[in-house]
Amino acid sequence: MADTVPRTPACPEAVCPGQFGAHTPRAGITFAARTGLALVDLRGNPQHAEFLASAQTALGCALPLAPNTAARGADCNVLWLGPDAWLLVGADAGTINERLPMARGFLTDVGHGRAALRISGPHARELFAKGCGIDLHPRVFRAGHCAQTSLAHVGVLLHLRETNGEFDLYCARSYAQHLWQWLIEAAGQYGYEVGAPVSEKR
Repeated sequence: MADTVPRTPACPEAVCPGQFGAHTPRAGITFAARTGLALVDLRGNPQHAEFLASAQTALGCALPLAPNTAARGADCNVLWLGPDAWLLVGADAGTINERLPMARGFLTDVGHGRAALRISGPHARELFAKGCGIDLHPRVFRAGHCAQTSLAHVGVLLHLRETNGEFDLYCARSYAQHLWQWLIEAAGQYGYEVGAPVSEKR
């Protein structure tokens, strides 16, 4: 079912391309808003074999059960949020929605309440270190890992993709503007680029 209310950008400035901050030959950080996303909260008891089996069939991958890990399914990324909770991230024109056949599983569309941003570049980890309390050193936070934490006093979910050292950041839409202002101020010394939005639409 298509959305009845269009999803406007949570932070309009994040979709205006350009290079800002310190003048450097290459931007130290790149920001790109992510659009066209389906974000679905999944809850279920991992002790139920029926739930795990049906989730694997529906998603095309086994649910990640180890803390702060992620898995890639047929149409989505599956991010661990807690012992019985995961976030499914896919294309809003795809098959990720509340109608997935999931025995003993409970699905809730949370897309309208979230903003998403892709952050990359050689200084991305240094940027996060300015306002994040968890250890993001490459020896500790590796490709495919995800973690819920706070950044500049805003609750966020960070996911380090398995390619190109790109971080995907998710936060509540109501805090997106505040977080964006903090990010660009913190990134200024490295020089940063606002890239074209990354669309997940299919």
